Amino acid sequence: MSRTTSQPFQAGSVPPRACACGAVHHSPVEAVVIGEDAIEQLGSYARGRHWTRPFVVMDANTEEAAGRRVVRELSREKLTIGALCFPERHGLLADETSVARLESALKAAETDCLVAVGSGVITDITRFVASRTGLEFVSVPTAASMDGYASGVAAMQLGGMKTTFPAVAPVAIFADMVTVAAAPPDMARSGLGDLLGKATARVDWLMSHALYGEPFCAEVERRVIEPVTEAAANVGEILAQQPEAIRQLLLGLIESGVAMAMMGSSRPASGCEHHASHFWDLLASQGRRSHTPHGLQVGYATHFAMRLQRFAFGGGVVALAAPRLVGDGDGNGTGPWFAGHEADVGAVVEEKRRFVSEHRSAWPTSRSQWRAVQARATEPMRLFPLVAGALSAAGIPSQPGFLDIDGATLKTTFRWANRIRSRYTVLDFLEGQGRLDETIDRVLP
Repeated sequence: MSRTTSQPFQAGSVPPRACACGAVHHSPVEAVVIGEDAIEQLGSYARGRHWTRPFVVMDANTEEAAGRRVVRELSREKLTIGALCFPERHGLLADETSVARLESALKAAETDCLVAVGSGVITDITRFVASRTGLEFVSVPTAASMDGYASGVAAMQLGGMKTTFPAVAPVAIFADMVTVAAAPPDMARSGLGDLLGKATARVDWLMSHALYGEPFCAEVERRVIEPVTEAAANVGEILAQQPEAIRQLLLGLIESGVAMAMMGSSRPASGCEHHASHFWDLLASQGRRSHTPHGLQVGYATHFAMRLQRFAFGGGVVALAAPRLVGDGDGNGTGPWFAGHEADVGAVVEEKRRFVSEHRSAWPTSRSQWRAVQARATEPMRLFPLVAGALSAAGIPSQPGFLDIDGATLKTTFRWANRIRSRYTVLDFLEGQGRLDETIDRVLP
């Protein structure tokens, strides 16, 4: 992967090869260029790929930050430029309306690639449309605010519910560090929250592997967790927006995206802390609260995910019972929260029930096997105090009231957020042990 402003582009950031985990990993991201001349290099890259009609996607904020410069540099290469600038400065969503607006603009322009200039929402809209149209796209980050720049999935809010769709990764990423470092401070706080959330996503993934044999890769885990540790140890520099600290934060977020592309899903970087964030997005779509930044939500949820995981895997569950299937005894509990999304929730529950049934043979059956599983969680959870301190330093507290989320909403969130995704997490483990309600009452404020 190219991460320089002077060396030639290098194809194949993760060349296809057999891994110790038995899988063959590959990331289609050809180049990551971070530096003050990154956007100038984008023009040369476009010419080298023989693109002639790039289409630039941005919003009113990112047009000012970098979009005009992108258009100018591409124009210098004598390319025919199309563009869509969403006029919203706040509140733009990666939803059906935004997708339709971009697809309508593309119908009026012949194009051979898309260029996303922005952060999470712009990137997800562009990635989703690129996947639907078969076009390649390039990402031009304008803030170190989220981990999706290099990933191959798109987090879309369709019908009000945030859903992660398989999509396409960018062929390249070009980040101008002057632009990224000048982004509003809350963007870096959001990126920090998103990155620190990998600490609990890691435990969810590892425990699903230990309990059910879900595929796990230590190399991919390393790519994700090393930047988490570095960011947590240097949170002061990040919050002070020191350029090198912001650069390292952005690199860590990009590494998470590469890890997702390597595994073909968001599993290495997303666990119950993300499901909680998506549940809060659903509440916002219902008018129950305001929309707030994804990374701040993830960071906030990470505080409580750590508490649940400590209880579940650190001694709170002394003896392991055979797991009951998710969804048994739901009654009408999901009704007030998922009205209009009953089919989506039903599909999630059925997929989780299938997962538990098909992987039951891997479930620990003795006290010693359960102790061995608990021991595997010990080392990852040693990172929790550092992560908790970094979140608090970033102004992401561990008490109710942040982001318009009170104590009752917190408890409701972690009771039902596992109906958002068909991915096994600590919430499913505790529900399967018949301990979820008890644990929520015990460890959440």
